[in-house]
Amino acid sequence: MATGKLMDLDQWRRARFAGDPPSETTIRRWCREGHVPAKKIGGTWFVDLDAERRQTGNELADQVLGTMGV
Repeated sequence: MATGKLMDLDQWRRARFAGDPPSETTIRRWCREGHVPAKKIGGTWFVDLDAERRQTGNELADQVLGTMGV
């Protein structure tokens, strides 16, 4: 995964979800499972904001575009 602009997972969680965001445990699971384009550096997760912006919401389309380097 090419790395773009990174944001700390907790900052991203608070910025992305207004009101009552999902728990940190849930967000970390999403990162491990690949639902959130994130990278673990040391023991801390960071969300790749550029990769998130490119996501379409369609898992198959995202996989195809990812293999094309788009």
